[in-house]
Amino acid sequence: MAKWFEKSEQEKQVAILLMEKGYYPEACFHSHMAVELRFKGYILQRTGSILYTHSLKRLLQEISKLHGVAMYDELLDCANYLSMLYTGSRYPEESFIDLERQEGEKCVKCMEKLLNSI
Repeated sequence: MAKWFEKSEQEKQVAILLMEKGYYPEACFHSHMAVELRFKGYILQRTGSILYTHSLKRLLQEISKLHGVAMYDELLDCANYLSMLYTGSRYPEESFIDLERQEGEKCVKCMEKLLNSI
């Protein structure tokens, strides 16, 4: 499990560096990856199995079930936001999203909220 969390931390640092350099779509992509890896590592640690999905909302719902508590709307909103930008920030032919600083900052803030949620 440690490798999942280490990789998540690396992705977090990459997202922050890319944000600072003005690479906003890439910062959003790596923000999503940081959260996805942390959530999957957490689920693996608790259940011994992996969920094969890129949906942060789905992963967050699974974590919520493991804890037996409902997730805050703010966390679900962040999960949806990062997931919405995940494909478009990575594949130009998949309706590439031209992101500005505001969106990049929101991605990094959402990443931090989600990473701090577990």
